[in-house]
Formats: sequence, structure tokens, C-alpha cells
Amino acid sequence: MLDKAVKILKSGGVVAFPTETVYGIGALLSSRKGINKIYKLKKRPRNKPLQVLAPSLAEAKKLAKFNPTALILAKKKWPGPLTLVLPAIKGKKTIGIRVPAHPLILKLLKKTGPLAATSANESGEKPALTAMEVIATLPDLDLVIDGGKAKLGKASRVIDLTGPTPKILR
Repeated sequence: MLDKAVKILKSGGVVAFPTETVYGIGALLSSRKGINKIYKLKKRPRNKPLQVLAPSLAEAKKLAKFNPTALILAKKKWPGPLTLVLPAIKGKKTIGIRVPAHPLILKLLKKTGPLAATSANESGEKPALTAMEVIATLPDLDLVIDGGKAKLGKASRVIDLTGPTPKILR
């Protein structure tokens, strides 16, 4: 299943997968085609950025500038349900990044590298907690990886560390 997911992602497809929080959908960070498909599938406004899921802190450091507070939080809470908004190393001004704790998505990320991702649902609706909910909500996905029910059932905490003081966004 993971090898099939890698092939789909490399061809510009979008894959759904379990995380410890909710089910997510993702595309290769380098795939404009896949990222555009995420926005279309979710009916997501283009001004709402996607988060990045990374396989490790080392990989996350290649994409974001970690200040001392961010490093402490990442080392203490990753892998886990914490998204850090940090200055991006290139491109956009900021990047929301996390290392998820679910073993299936971590295995996939180790094969693909970081993914542009978001929750598996139409924009503004409740996130899916099972593979069947994903299929019912987003039937045009290229692949759904079934990893059982999401344990936490709510999206990750998001902390913005781009300003002088940390700001909890969610």
C-alpha cells in the first residue's frame, strides 16, 4: 500500500492517510499539480495555506528556521500533535510544520519526504476520523490508506513562533 502511495504522489496525485489527530490528505511538497488538486478537492480558499508534514526534526530544519523556543517544543512534542508556524527557509514567509506520531504516515514520509497536507474533509467541515469517512467525504482522492480510527479526533495544536512571543492559533 505504501509503495502504491509513493507512486501516486510522485505522479502528482493526492493520498489520504491516518495521523494520530485526524485523517489527512497530502501531496508532494514539490508537486504543484498535487497541491492544486488538494485545494480543488477540499474546496479550500487559496489564501489558506497547507501545513507541511515532515518525517523528522532534521527534515523539518531543511524547510523552516527554528529559534530556540521552536527547537525545545519540537524536541519535547514531536512526533506528535503540534504544528509550529515558523519562518520558511525559502519561498513563502512562513511555514506550518509538524512531525506526526502515527506509524503509517511516518513510514510514508520516510519514503517521500515532506508532504503538503491538510485534514481530510471539505473546507469548513468536520475532519474525517476513519478511512470510510474520508471516502464518503472526498470520493475523488487517488488513494486512501486505512490505518484505523484516528486516536485524538481533533486537529493538532498550532503555535505561531514567528513573532516576539509565541501565539496559540488553535
